[in-house]
Amino acid sequence: MTLLLTPADAAQLLRSRVRAARKRRGWTQAELAEHAGVSTNTVARLERSGGGQLHTLFGVLAALEHLTDVDALLQAPEPTTLDELRRSRR
Repeated sequence: MTLLLTPADAAQLLRSRVRAARKRRGWTQAELAEHAGVSTNTVARLERSGGGQLHTLFGVLAALEHLTDVDALLQAPEPTTLDELRRSRR
């Protein structure tokens, strides 16, 4: 099953997951901001809109110990056809 997300859907998912991860740690937005090296307003904006710069997001994910999740996003997909498999071995 393929899950299709719009950019707005992805932002909503990101902000809700960041908020949930912060709350699981029992941190306030200010505490997350301190661990991530960003301002409290930046964390609030990320949780409110999903917006921000990539380095901000990476800092927040690192503080929440979820930076390796980004690595999984950047992995090459597994080949699904014989042609893709052949091309991947070149």
